[in-house]
Amino acid sequence: MTVSFKLRQAPTIKAASADPDLVLDLRKVCKQFGSDPAVNALIDVDLVLQRGEWLSITGPSGSGKTTLLNVLGCLDRPTSGQYLLDGTETTTLSEKERAGLRGRRIGFIFQSFHLLPYRTVLENVMLAEVYRGRTARGRRERAMEQIRRVGLAHRADFLPSKLSGGERQRVAIARALMGSPSLLLCDEPTGNLDSKNTESILDFFAELNKEGMTIVVVTHDENVAHRGSRRVNMKDGELFGGREPSASSLSRVRIAASGITARDLVNEAIAGAISRPARMALTVLGIVIGMSALVATVGLTRTAGNRIISQFDQLAATELFISARPGGAVGMIDPRAIPWDAPERLTRLNGVVAAGLLSDVKVQDLLISASPVVDPANQTAIRLAVRAASPDLFRAVRGELASGRFLDDGHSERADRVAILGPDAARRLGISGVERLPAIYVGDHLYLVIGILRDVVRKPELLGSVIIPEGTARRYFNLLGPGLVVVETKIGAASLIALQARPALRPDDPRALRVQLPQEPRRVRDDVQTDLNVMFLLLGGLSLVVGALGIANITLVGVMERTGEIGLRRAIGATRRHIAEQFLVESAAIGTVGGLLGSSIGVLIVVGVSAYQVWTPVLDPLAPLLAPIVGGVIGLLSGVYPALRAAALEPAEALRS
Repeated sequence: MTVSFKLRQAPTIKAASADPDLVLDLRKVCKQFGSDPAVNALIDVDLVLQRGEWLSITGPSGSGKTTLLNVLGCLDRPTSGQYLLDGTETTTLSEKERAGLRGRRIGFIFQSFHLLPYRTVLENVMLAEVYRGRTARGRRERAMEQIRRVGLAHRADFLPSKLSGGERQRVAIARALMGSPSLLLCDEPTGNLDSKNTESILDFFAELNKEGMTIVVVTHDENVAHRGSRRVNMKDGELFGGREPSASSLSRVRIAASGITARDLVNEAIAGAISRPARMALTVLGIVIGMSALVATVGLTRTAGNRIISQFDQLAATELFISARPGGAVGMIDPRAIPWDAPERLTRLNGVVAAGLLSDVKVQDLLISASPVVDPANQTAIRLAVRAASPDLFRAVRGELASGRFLDDGHSERADRVAILGPDAARRLGISGVERLPAIYVGDHLYLVIGILRDVVRKPELLGSVIIPEGTARRYFNLLGPGLVVVETKIGAASLIALQARPALRPDDPRALRVQLPQEPRRVRDDVQTDLNVMFLLLGGLSLVVGALGIANITLVGVMERTGEIGLRRAIGATRRHIAEQFLVESAAIGTVGGLLGSSIGVLIVVGVSAYQVWTPVLDPLAPLLAPIVGGVIGLLSGVYPALRAAALEPAEALRS
């Protein structure tokens, strides 16, 4: 397809030096790489280029052509010498000024086009003005004008992958012409084109040159070199045919520094982040997992903590213990201070749920065994605590049986030799159930095991004890009186029952009894809450660290894959700071999106788990709100190293990748 280019007269460029016709002036420019030994890439290069010239630079590979082009494009600084562009000494400019000079006065055309594959033709051309610190007003129209100029108006919304090689190079030309630069630098512009497209591009260069555009072309192709109005040759770092340096004076015109608006920065960062959807999804997934784990663990901590605290409060608010008070100066305890019918008396009080008696039985040196045979080689008799209990005790301590049955009034009245074992005691005696009517020996007396406990809520010492009826203890072990009354009350009634219990049991001498009302376990409760917080926050924090490392790793890989893009951005005016800011904003945006999604998933997890466990979900209202902010901060911190790596790339090296 034959393409006709629409040309327009280039605007007059105001000279910045004493010689308005001088564009380039290189004076004894040298460039060295390394130091041991140093490699001389450019040696005392003198070059003068008048406005409107078309200069062809030829030479064998490794002669220094690309290095010279990088110096001319302000992509690299010479080791020594002077380089004047439009009369401005470029070697003394700051990075921002050099970037501004590149972006406004130099257009680049590369052999490999360097088009962003995820941006349309129009967006690639508009990219040329992003780093000029101006608003986007009129940018689209100016870009379309250049696209029409190169004959690609019908392809403005196409991606580069849908274009031919010649069309891609014309997009690169349109981008280079944005802003009417003083100099057009072309590095093997036809190297990847067929002969037909090569001639079309060269014809367009010729028309640009007739309009007054100054063109420098580096090429190996003799046909391309002959199209120029002037030719110089490079060999071993030396330039032949460059003319003597001019005597023009230096310009004192202030160079506008490179810049980018906040809107352009955000737009470029978002476009870069979503350019690889699959990779972005995996990166976001890492922070989503971490943030959802953090929000879920915080919510579950509060929910489970609230559940545990309610259990603490319920237990503390429904129990009290009554024992004999040491009396007199000697501190002796009256063993008969508590009446045997204490449970019946207490249950008459409004608010008492259950009451039972518990006493320690003094068995002296008697051992407990499950076998009457004494085996000297294997110890079968052990020392266990023996305790006497009233039938109501098991209700008061909220006992639960693993097998068998509890004691009843008949066992106590008849003084039956029966026993209930705590689970620890049963394990030590080798008894696992009561189906075979097991029996134990307390000393030389046989006791039938009628039950084995599974657990108790109060008085955990019962779990390792042998429990016998109080009537049996009175008859065979001379138990004179109950040692302790365990009382369970309704919620909130414990304090009132504590005031009424002593006169109810000992109206003759209430001071003979001591009532123990457990204090609210605030410290224990707070410790449990703190432990839960620490544990779950550590898990959530670990998940966030993993997510942050994922962002850092994938961003770093992205930097390496986008090296050519970084070089292009530097060529069209981006500074190191602009590159770093873009990658930081990309990472922060990914973290923010991940935080938002993760907080939503975390809330759903808390609600789902609470519904399954029939708990009341407790959510910190700040957690879902702060999660996107935290995610953004994590993304920002994770992107620091990759951003610094990206900013550290030299534009000339990045463009060669």
